Parts: sequence; structure tokens; C-alpha cells
Amino acid sequence: MCTENKNHGNCKREDHEKWNRRSFLQTLGLGGAGATLMMNGIPMAFGKSTPLSDALGKSDSGRVLLIIRLQGGNDGLNTIVPIYDYDTYANYRPTIRHELADIHQLSPDFGVPKYLQPSVEPIWEGGCMKVVHGTGYENQNLSHFTGTDNMSRGIADDTVESGVYGRYFESIYPDYLLNLPKAPPAVQIGGVGDIIFKGSESNFAFTIANTSQLERIAASGELYDVADVPACTKGSQLRFVRGVLNATLKYAGVIQEAAASQVNVMQFPETKLGSALSIISKTIKAGMGTSVYMVNLNGFDTHANQPDRHQELLTNITQSVMAFYKDLEPTGRDNDVLTMTFSEFGRRVKENGSSGTDHGTAAPMLLFGPPLNGNGFIGEHPNLSDLNRGNLKYTQDFINVYGTIMQEWLCIDTSVINQSIPRPYTPLDIGFSCTSTVTNHDYLIREKFDHIPIYDQELVSIRITNNFESKYTITLYNILGQNIGLLYDGVLNAGEFDIAISEKYPQLPAGIYIYNIKKDNKNYSKKIIIS
Repeated sequence: MCTENKNHGNCKREDHEKWNRRSFLQTLGLGGAGATLMMNGIPMAFGKSTPLSDALGKSDSGRVLLIIRLQGGNDGLNTIVPIYDYDTYANYRPTIRHELADIHQLSPDFGVPKYLQPSVEPIWEGGCMKVVHGTGYENQNLSHFTGTDNMSRGIADDTVESGVYGRYFESIYPDYLLNLPKAPPAVQIGGVGDIIFKGSESNFAFTIANTSQLERIAASGELYDVADVPACTKGSQLRFVRGVLNATLKYAGVIQEAAASQVNVMQFPETKLGSALSIISKTIKAGMGTSVYMVNLNGFDTHANQPDRHQELLTNITQSVMAFYKDLEPTGRDNDVLTMTFSEFGRRVKENGSSGTDHGTAAPMLLFGPPLNGNGFIGEHPNLSDLNRGNLKYTQDFINVYGTIMQEWLCIDTSVINQSIPRPYTPLDIGFSCTSTVTNHDYLIREKFDHIPIYDQELVSIRITNNFESKYTITLYNILGQNIGLLYDGVLNAGEFDIAISEKYPQLPAGIYIYNIKKDNKNYSKKIIIS
């Protein structure tokens, strides 16, 4: 417990009225590429019930990870103040420093601004808060966009187009394009475009711009008819858009149904974060089955007039988090939720001339929740007297935090973790452990098996590489999930084989399709383009 005790023209006009403008689709994670629309850049089929319908929740025993992204680059030194080296800190920040009398001590060495005491003290004293000092990575990028992508992909390499949790979800949902789970594996509120949940083929998060938009979408509940399409030149595109919207609205309906079944017993702050956490709390109490949530909180790019803005932001976080856990507590679900903050970078040690701070490097990550089993500090605080061009030198690779949480909190098999994160990690003693690590992922590939689209001039094929003889059934679907026909049904020996789609179905209209491979009672899907 985190408490004191612990027609053509008609076609266009009609549907414009129904589903609004491109911006509406984009805020749902839908974008345009020529005549083809995507969900989060990936074509999506609207789903059917499958063995995956219990989603990740069944395999991780109901544990939930809540990520709060502090967009803009949070100033770590004014969040967790180094009392042990206060003079150095104060000299670098003559106008924006926290005076000693205005610091609430968490320990003799570290404190938080006193304005946070009412919300932080019960969390800290209840054993529900820890601080990971000095997180960062080599050659940290000080661009907001690149920095955010690096933290999401887990590596400073812009050739990597997938995220840490996207790669994980992909390992257990290889048939995701054809078989959507009943509940989204992840829910992202705000921060549209973040790649943390993006795999090579799919984005595994239901992403919306804000909570009020979700409420409007879920309240309307209109599911579009994909059969009754006007006979116009854009009819097929319209059918596709409606199908995608159906999938989107189904997830909105899932969230709405879960939230409507619960009530908040606590008053949340009247902020975007507070509103988001109030809805997330309801879905967790309802047992919706989503295992990772991420909420985006903007405003941390404090180049000027930092003190007042920073106070508002930090107060919003701690008050919202405290209300969140107290709201969960009566059901016992507070013990199932771990909260983690991250930001794309920190701020420079020395204040600028505008009562603010500029882009920096290392920054603390904050952890909240009863699973921590106590308060404390993890790792070594950066040395304020040993800087790199005015920036803190990171003392903790952030990938260690990611890896530890995946292993010890979400109970993910280490072989899956190693496929998901870009480099080896060192487990940290954060306070929790996994007593029943999940090793029985149905789709964990323990042999050499790969399948990729091959485009050779006018020939489109699926190339299969396998080191074991296996029985294969390969089926082609259109973008709506409708069965086009069988591509192959038989045994393939060990080796490399090309299954030619264009030879089997030479009259296929150009467009995006999805193939499904059934092998050893497992299913794998990818998109493929016929031109």
C-alpha cells in the first residue's frame, strides 16, 4: 500500500461526415501513403477470436507496467537534489536552485523540493518509491526526437526502426496482423509516433492523442459497414478505412467497457495525467488484460522560467501517482502495478541566462509502487565536479532498468529479453523478483526459422529458411482478412525455399496482402505487397 500504512461525390461527402478529416485518423495512429491507409504505419486486419485473446495478461500473472514519459527532458538535479554536494549544486544554479530550507530530505544525501512533500512523503515512507541515479547511454543525443527514439528503441542507432517493447510483443504475437487480441497488448495515451511499442510489422499499442478523444470515440460506438460500400472509384479504399476503424473502435470499446464497469474511489488531479491515470486505474481493476501502459506528459523543455513550470509538472506527477495507487488499493491491484518514468535526456548542470536549463544528458528514473518493497536509491549519483562539456556523465545504462523490469517484473524469459533489447544488461536490485518466470511462450522460436517477402522484378515470393523438416500450410489474405487462397500445403525439408505468389495467383490486383504460415501448430503473419 502506498499510503501512510503502506455515388462518387456522395461517397466522399457522406464518409467525410462520418469519420472526419485526415487529422482525426492520424491522432488514432492512422496515416496516409498514397491511396493506402495504415494504422501506425502498418496495415491492419480487423480481428477474430484466437488463442491469443487472453493477451499478455495471462502469461505475466496480471502484472502491469505503467510508463510515464516526461517529454522535453526533465531536469534531474532539481527533481532529486544532491544535498551531499549542495554547495557545488548551488554555485551552478544561483537563481533556480532549491534553498536548503526548501528541500524535503528523503535521506541525508538526497531530497526533493519541499512543495512535493505532501504527495511524496507518504509514497516514500510507505516503501513505494525508488530512484535510479544517473541513467543515460554513450554519446547521448540532445535532440528531442532522436533522444526519444533512442530511449524507445534502446540504442542510439537510427537504422533500428523498432522499439524495446515492440520487439518483445512481436516475439509472442507473430500472427498479430491477422489475429488481434481482444485487448491491446499496450495502451499509449499521448506521444503519438513514439516507437517504443513498434515491431518490424506492427505497432502493438492502441495509441490515442488524449483521454478526451478516447472518451468521444468510445461513446459514439459506431462500427462501419464494410459490405455496403458505394460504387465509386474509391470504394475499395473506403472499405479498407472502415475495416481499420472497426479494429480501432473495437479496442476503444474494450477500454470503454472496462472503465464503465469500475468507479474511482479517489479524486484525481484535474490534469491530463490525472485523467489518464483515472481511466487506466479503472481498466486495471476490471482486469482488461493490457500489460503495459504509457502516458505522455509534455512540458519539460524548461529553457526559460523553469522554477514555476517545473513545480507544476512535478506536483502533477506525484499527486497523480499517489491518487492512482490509492484508487487501486481497495481491490489489491496496487500490488500488481509498477510505475516507471523516463525522459529523452536530462538538463545541463549550469543554469542558463533565462532562469532555465538547456539540454543535458544523465537524469534519474523514478519508480513507484508497492512492488518495490521499500524506498531507496539505486546506483551512483553523477559527480557534479567531473563533467563532460558541462554535462553529467551517466552512471547507469538505462537498458539495465529496462532489462531488469522485463525479467523480474514482467517475468519474461531471458531469451526473449535478449531478442528485445539491443545489448546485454546487468540486472539491478530494484526490490521485486519473479518467482515464476514465463518460459512457455507459445511462439518462442527455438530453431532457425525465418520468413521474408522477396521482390524479384515481377515475381513476388515468400522465402522460407528452416533447419528442420516441417509441415507448412501457407495462406494468403487480403487486407480485410478475407481468405484469397492456399499458397502451399505440404512438407518442406531443411533449407531455403521460395513460394511464388505471383505464379499461383497471377491476376491479383495490386495492393497490400497478408500471408499466414501455419507450422508446428503455430501461426506467423507478415504483410506483402503485390504491384
